[in-house]
Amino acid sequence: MKKVSTWIYTLVQPIASFLLKIVYQPKIINKKAIPKKGRVIIAGNHKMLFDPVLVSCGTRRIIHFLAKDVFFTGIRGFFMKRAGTLPVHSGKIHKDSFKSAIDILNQDKVVGIFPEGTRNYTKKQLLPFKRGAVTLAQETNSKIIPFAIYGTYLPFHGLRIEFGEPIDVTNMELKEANQLLEEEVRNLLNKVEKEKQE
Repeated sequence: MKKVSTWIYTLVQPIASFLLKIVYQPKIINKKAIPKKGRVIIAGNHKMLFDPVLVSCGTRRIIHFLAKDVFFTGIRGFFMKRAGTLPVHSGKIHKDSFKSAIDILNQDKVVGIFPEGTRNYTKKQLLPFKRGAVTLAQETNSKIIPFAIYGTYLPFHGLRIEFGEPIDVTNMELKEANQLLEEEVRNLLNKVEKEKQE
C-alpha cells in the first residue's frame, strides 16, 4: 500500500483555515457529527475554490479530498500529491478508479468528496450527484457525513457550512443511496433558506 504524503496539508491547513475564519467568519454548525476516529466519508455541495479549506475547519483530522486525475500534473500536481489529495480516474465510477481512496478508508481515515463532480456555477441548488461517494461507502463499509455550504466568499457575507448526521448506505442500491445523500444535502440547504425567511 503506497503511503500518501500529507505534509503540505499539515503545514498549510492551519494557516489557511485561520485566515479564512478571520476574513470570512464562517458559521460552522454541528461539526461534532464528524467522528474523532474511524473511517468516514464527508460529502456535500461545491460552490467555491476554497471549499476544501472550509470543510477542513470542521475537524482536526486530515481530510483526503478526491480530485480528477487530470489535475495531478505540473506544479499543481506537486502540491496536490503532498496535500493528501487522492486521484480519481475521470469519467469512471468503477471501484478501481477509487483504489487510493479505498486504501485510505480501509486505514480508518477520512475522505472528502464533492459528489457534484465540479463547482456549481449555475443557479440550481445542486448539480446531479455522481455515485462516487456512495460507491466508496459501500466498498469500505463507511458512513457518510453530509454537509451543505451556503453563501459566497465575500468578507463578512454570511458564509456557512453545516454538517448532517451520519448516514449508512451500505445495504442500499447505488441509485437509492445516491438519492438519499443528495436529499440529505438538499435538506440542509433548504434549512438555511427556511431560516432566512423566518
